[in-house]
Amino acid sequence: MTAPPHNHDHADKHAAHALRLGLFLGGKPLEERLFRTPREVSLGKDATCTLIVPPTEGLGDTATLFVAGDKGWVLQFGEEYKGRVALNGQPVSLQQLIDDGDAVAHKSLWHVPLSNSAKGELRFGDLKILFQLVKAPPLAPRPQLPSSLRPQLLTTLDMRLAQIALASFVAHFAFVVYLRAMERPKPTAIEEIPERFVKMLVPKKVEPPKLPPQPKTEAKKADDKKADDKKKTETAQNDKPAPQPKKEEDPAEVAARAAAQRAKMEQQLQTMGVLKMLTAKGPDGALADALKNGSGDGDPDKVFREVGGVGPVTGQAGLGTVRGGDGTGSSQSIGSLTMTGPRDGVGTGEKAEKKVRATVQESAPQDLDPGDLDPGQVAAKIRQYRGAMVACYEAALKRNATLAGKITLRFSVNQAGKVSHVEIEVDTMHDDDFAKCIVERAQSWRFPAPKGGGEVQFAYPFIFQSSK
Repeated sequence: MTAPPHNHDHADKHAAHALRLGLFLGGKPLEERLFRTPREVSLGKDATCTLIVPPTEGLGDTATLFVAGDKGWVLQFGEEYKGRVALNGQPVSLQQLIDDGDAVAHKSLWHVPLSNSAKGELRFGDLKILFQLVKAPPLAPRPQLPSSLRPQLLTTLDMRLAQIALASFVAHFAFVVYLRAMERPKPTAIEEIPERFVKMLVPKKVEPPKLPPQPKTEAKKADDKKADDKKKTETAQNDKPAPQPKKEEDPAEVAARAAAQRAKMEQQLQTMGVLKMLTAKGPDGALADALKNGSGDGDPDKVFREVGGVGPVTGQAGLGTVRGGDGTGSSQSIGSLTMTGPRDGVGTGEKAEKKVRATVQESAPQDLDPGDLDPGQVAAKIRQYRGAMVACYEAALKRNATLAGKITLRFSVNQAGKVSHVEIEVDTMHDDDFAKCIVERAQSWRFPAPKGGGEVQFAYPFIFQSSK
């Protein structure tokens, strides 16, 4: 006996419905998500949150709003949260749920079990969150090509190229077999080489010439001469006076002599024109002391205002008359230069271009089956390509300094891990040039190859915000 058909409807009535969330920032839609099974849903600016939003007043880095209960979804909120919930068709505030006892205290938060018809809203400054429990729509089947259109080895193989490769392999293999089968020549023994070739190969040993014997008298005279020379050398060394020990100098005299030499050098440097101008100090100098006794806190603008120009003056200091070639001439020393001209200076100025800095917050991939791709590996790859997003966003900020918002990209990754298609699923910024830039950059990305071998699709949200 078959069961009545209404038993399935009765079972679906008590099954947990899907949670539908909608985010609105400043009255504009930001994102919409659907969660089919009860799970933990967090909200905040941290990258580990389920929903990533810009920094909002009253909302910390992360806040868990929904958790899984024994019978379905459970709303989790704090006493400072603002919003309303309709459990049985009648909307009530969160504070009224606490006062009526419908909310259960859990640590420092409150829990409210949600029925399958529950709906409501939560508010955090300009951020509004609308939620509703609905029946989950059926999953769309994964599209697959018919077997007649799928690529096959025999249809995609270039027969002409295969024939050339096969012929080349056979020719090389036959040549290697021929070389290994050849008889190698044996080395020739030295006994088999003709004698005339041996004489040409082996060099003939050349003996040194023999010296004629010397008479004994000449050898005796040479030995006596060497003995006399040795005796004279020893006598000269003994007659040489012993070296006297070096007298130690007084440290005070050494210090006084060094101070006098240093003062003389400073006096000579001050008489040189350009060096005198650069090292002058005090009100009587030609140039203000920009370093202030060795420190770097001088005023450069004041120094430039006191310098007007450089011109030669007459004086006794000079290099005299110079002669060379066919003519004569006179020259002045460098010390005869002085400062003339106006005392107005030139300011240092500031750079007019303003630098812009951008931050791009990424999250985790959405609608991705872990059996096809590891979400952690996908997030790590996108963090490697984050610099391309920052470059596009900084270029857009130079055109529009107030540009900010969220863009969700949907990727299609083929069996080799290459991005085959990229499209924008959610765009709250509405800048065509910026959207075109990030799509072009994302088309060249590479991800790990899917485990199933087919094409994989997933969505990935990005939050763009300029840092001041």
